[in-house]
Formats: sequence, C-alpha cells, structure tokens
Amino acid sequence: MRFDWNLLARYIDRLAPREKLLLLVAAAVTVLILGYSFVWDPLQAGAAQLSRRISLRERELEEILRQREQYLELLRQLEAYGDISEMDPNFNLLGYLQGVVTAAVSREKITSLNPTTRPKAEAPEFVEEMVEIKLAGVSLPQIVDLLHRVEKGEHPLHFSRVSIKKRVNDPYSFDVQATVAVLKHAEKPAEKAVSRGES
Repeated sequence: MRFDWNLLARYIDRLAPREKLLLLVAAAVTVLILGYSFVWDPLQAGAAQLSRRISLRERELEEILRQREQYLELLRQLEAYGDISEMDPNFNLLGYLQGVVTAAVSREKITSLNPTTRPKAEAPEFVEEMVEIKLAGVSLPQIVDLLHRVEKGEHPLHFSRVSIKKRVNDPYSFDVQATVAVLKHAEKPAEKAVSRGES
C-alpha cells in the first residue's frame, strides 16, 4: 500500500495554526532524536573506539622502540666487551685487575678496588661484573700505561667510566676513578647447585 502524501497535506491544511506549530515541533524533535540515535551517537562511539585503538598502537610502538634501544645498547656493549664465548667463566676480574693496576701505578697509589656484579635486565642470560678503581696521586704516564694494560692486555677489558681530576696542590698528579666491566654468561641455577655441592 502506497503512502498518499496528498492526503497528509490536506490533513495538515485543516489543522489550526497552533496544532501545525506543535506538529512541526514534534517532527523536529523526532528528527533530532533519530539523528542522535542513528548518526551522532554511532559516530561518537566509533571515534572513541578509534581513539582507544590509536592510543593502544602508540603504546605498543613506544614499547617496540624501547626494546629496540635496549637491543642496540646490548649490541654496543657486546661489541665493546668483545667475544664473550672466549671469556673464561672462572675469570676473576678483581684478582686480575689487582695485578694490572699494581704493575701500572704501584700499590700505594691504590685507594680502593670495589667489585660488584649486576644482572642485565634486558638480557637475563648475561651478568655484568665490574670493579671500581680509585687511585690517588698518579702521573699522566701511569694513567696511560694503566689504560693500555687494561684494554690491550692478556684479557682485553672495557672501561665503562673514567674520571680524572687534577690535584690542586700538584698539577702533575691526578686522582682517578674508573670502572672496568666485563660481560659474562649468567650462571644457571643447576650450575650453582653443582658448585655448592662440590664445595
């Protein structure tokens, strides 16, 4: 059955002006409600969902970039430390450095040698073994000799930090604070248990 628009027009013509106004207002409200329900609200919901998806993708991208930086930093460290597979797992960094530093600057110049070990958060299979070296009143040739012995010696190592300060009362002697680090494979739990059993 076809809708007769002429019949509707004649019905509206017979209405009083006040009734026509009320009908017009009702029609406008109906159009607004339908527009909100079927156009505006779905668009807003779609925009909010799209915004959430964009935020999620941005966080995922930030995490990927962070992991990439960690990976590149680990690669740089691996290149600086050299071939880890050639490193003796029983290598004693502190004992080795005691001999090297003593030979380069003499024992009385050594203020302290402090060893520490920390796991690599970005690479749990490795641990970083470090020794902080503090020297007092050493000459520039002694510093150069020490750097050469550490980085070009029998076990090529890596200085992760070097700080050299000139002494106020003696311009030809320096105080040195440096950290030597080596990257080693982390000892597995089974290996630790065997080591404790052997001891």
